[in-house]
Amino acid sequence: MKKSSLFILLMIVAISLVGCASSQGEEKQPAAASSSQANELIFASESEFAGLNPLLEETNLDAFLFRGLMRFDEHNVPVNDIAQSIKISDDQMTYTITIQQDVTFHDGQALTVDDIIFTIDSILDDENGSYLKSDFNHVASMNKINDTTMTIQLDEPFTPMLDKLTVPILPKHAFEGQEMRTASFNQQPIGAGPYMFEQWDKGTSLTLKAYPAFFGTKASIEKVIFKFIPDSNVRALQLKSGEVDIALLDPNQVEELSKVEHLKMYEVESADYRGLLFNMKFPIWQDVTIRKAISYATDRAGIVKGILHGYGTEAYSPLQKHAFANSTIEQYSYDVKKANELLEQAGWTLKDDGFRYKDGQKLAFTITAPITDTVRVNMANYAAEGYKAVGADVNVAALDWNNIVIEDSEAFMVGWGSPYDADHHTYSLFHSGESSHTSAGYNYGSYANAKVDALLEEGRTTVDPEKRKEVYMALQEELAQDPPFAYFAYVDAVYGINEQIHGVKERILGHHGAGFLWNVEEWKWNDR
Repeated sequence: MKKSSLFILLMIVAISLVGCASSQGEEKQPAAASSSQANELIFASESEFAGLNPLLEETNLDAFLFRGLMRFDEHNVPVNDIAQSIKISDDQMTYTITIQQDVTFHDGQALTVDDIIFTIDSILDDENGSYLKSDFNHVASMNKINDTTMTIQLDEPFTPMLDKLTVPILPKHAFEGQEMRTASFNQQPIGAGPYMFEQWDKGTSLTLKAYPAFFGTKASIEKVIFKFIPDSNVRALQLKSGEVDIALLDPNQVEELSKVEHLKMYEVESADYRGLLFNMKFPIWQDVTIRKAISYATDRAGIVKGILHGYGTEAYSPLQKHAFANSTIEQYSYDVKKANELLEQAGWTLKDDGFRYKDGQKLAFTITAPITDTVRVNMANYAAEGYKAVGADVNVAALDWNNIVIEDSEAFMVGWGSPYDADHHTYSLFHSGESSHTSAGYNYGSYANAKVDALLEEGRTTVDPEKRKEVYMALQEELAQDPPFAYFAYVDAVYGINEQIHGVKERILGHHGAGFLWNVEEWKWNDR
């Protein structure tokens, strides 16, 4: 904190992170201990949030500010949280829910079943445009029995329902007389989690403070500050200097920072994959042969070794880290010869300039990637160079997020994945009804496959675990034959943390390292 911002900027431009390291004897600067003395945690956030309403967008604040009826434990299994008990009828269509009586929101008002009904109704209300709507499409009705007991009636069995009931519960009274999309709540939220909103300095940081009346484990760390640092090199530099206490690291930063005396590295397995999203609105991707050829021309091993430095594995399926993973599907192992053969068969002819043409059209496209995500940019550049071997002229557009519209990009370096139920981040990504042009879903590439749609719908409503596994095995087979993405790699999350922090419980993480902060209320500084 004693370094001026100009000095930091000059250091970043002039020399690499390795070169700007202090000698080992100077690593423990006064700033490294300041957070402990103040009993606060400073987290280096990759980006700032547009808003803090968990029904409208995903952030990494949910574990701090909010709680749901259910909560994922360290094995990513949903367990009771606000719910005291949930009884499911024999036909799997009626959920009788009793909630704890001592749960209050941050403004002191009691949380009742009215708030639960309001939350689910808000998700289903098309006016709100919640990205979670498809998670509750099978809710036919809700009935309040009293302030602590209610029923949810489904129109047919919905196996992931307990997973979906981890959704944060919002206070009904906070939205009276306001539209959800424009409510003041979105900037100053009121939840029922272990931390409450204190201050948001736009463009700089967001501060949360411990909520003393939290119904669960009371937070030991009094304040958590999210410091917005989009540049990964700056995040690493401030982690090293002690200006922040925790940061998600790029793989090429780990070796150097692991030598820093006051830091501890956590390498955590994730279900977080990177890949190339094919936007079906563009004619080039409507030919499945080209999508298959690009998949074969992707050097995944080179990406894992050269870009991820071994912190990851080659990817071939969105459910590769799930119990339902299908290892028998086509994995598109690196095979330039096969890729060229496919393109020749499809009528793409190699010309003297080294590129392929068909009907006067050049085999060419642009990969868009967020410029602040150096791993994705490096993957895009590496892949683009490799695609020359099959006669494809590929450019990379590394843009600021403010200038990216994923659904308008020809191809996009996507980051997705989920450690939860197989329905999570498959239905919303690949079902045709989840196109971002027609819903708030995540099907940015307008992918449409009737067989995939049917399997996704069947997977949601199949109760028997073995039959359900068969459905998702078949889903992966169809996605391999008609690929919406060229999968690149699963990325292990590596967090650097001040070694004086303890209480971290690791579990398999979601996309962009999501879930690492899941038990933050149990974290403590060693001297406290």
